Amino acid sequence: MTAPSPAGTPPQITPVPYHRLPRLDARTARWWRPVTMLLLSAALYAGFVIAGGLALVVLDLIVPGLPHPSDALDDPRNPADMVLGLGMIAALVPAVVLGSRWGGGRRGLIHSVVGRMRWSLMLRAGAVVVPVYVAVNGMSFLLAPPADASMPPLGLSLAAVMLTTLVLTPLQCAGEEYAFRGLPQLALGTWLRSPLWGIVVPVPLFVLGHGYHAAGQVLIAVFALCTGFLVWKSGGLELAIVLHTANNLPLALMAPLSPSSLQQGAVDPGSFAISLALTLGTTTGLTWWVSRIHGVRFVEPVRGVGHESALARDVPSADSAATDHTPGGSGLYDGAGTESIR
Repeated sequence: MTAPSPAGTPPQITPVPYHRLPRLDARTARWWRPVTMLLLSAALYAGFVIAGGLALVVLDLIVPGLPHPSDALDDPRNPADMVLGLGMIAALVPAVVLGSRWGGGRRGLIHSVVGRMRWSLMLRAGAVVVPVYVAVNGMSFLLAPPADASMPPLGLSLAAVMLTTLVLTPLQCAGEEYAFRGLPQLALGTWLRSPLWGIVVPVPLFVLGHGYHAAGQVLIAVFALCTGFLVWKSGGLELAIVLHTANNLPLALMAPLSPSSLQQGAVDPGSFAISLALTLGTTTGLTWWVSRIHGVRFVEPVRGVGHESALARDVPSADSAATDHTPGGSGLYDGAGTESIR
């Protein structure tokens, strides 16, 4: 993947899709790197969860009267349930980032093809996608409220629930994307050329992590495939995190209005159709948008070299990015209802 260059100049590295980033460097391409990434990420995650649990025990001893979690962690009006339920998944973010850095041998590859989080891309996509999901989920709740819909008692407990939800839900969504999309694609992409391995293989694990019935699990599988595709297509985790957050955050904020909302089970046909259409429609729209701003074909990925070159630090406009006809797209630019929480 290193192109020849004139004498006296450093070799030029050919940009690659996200899942093949480890192949650009002999150190990160070693066959055992995926194993160390996975094992170290798992060990770090276990350590973070244990440390967090001990911290909560100490806090409970120091500050008496704090709410205690329920057995199933499914009470949306209990701040302790929300902290533990969301926080345990959010711990995947530092675990995977550090595990991929120390185990993979290079910083930043887990984020994107430019070796960092492309905040402009994330914010621009979120400014459109999140309001769409808010509107659809809000309208669905108003038109067909759940049987146990009720107003929770106003007070500090509800305020704590809402604050916890706002802070931890995006991190929970990011944690699942790092663990179920980013890490598998980099690990399997080290060994295998096709991106399908990294997109498809983690889907059953993601599905097993949810407790919905058959129809709901179909939605979870479709969602996993779509977010996995977006990671490969966009060259990073940003759009998958946006889509995941857009789906989960409105539902989590509305959850206190329905005490049973966090209990995963059956999904009615109407909710199934709305959720499926929203996931597929949003994925298609984001794919078209990324293709336009990076000047690549609809099913062609954004490529990069795993770090931000000096020539790409000035972020171009969407129009200029769309007219960049570098073969394969450089990928170096910062292009900057659903009744199931995933």
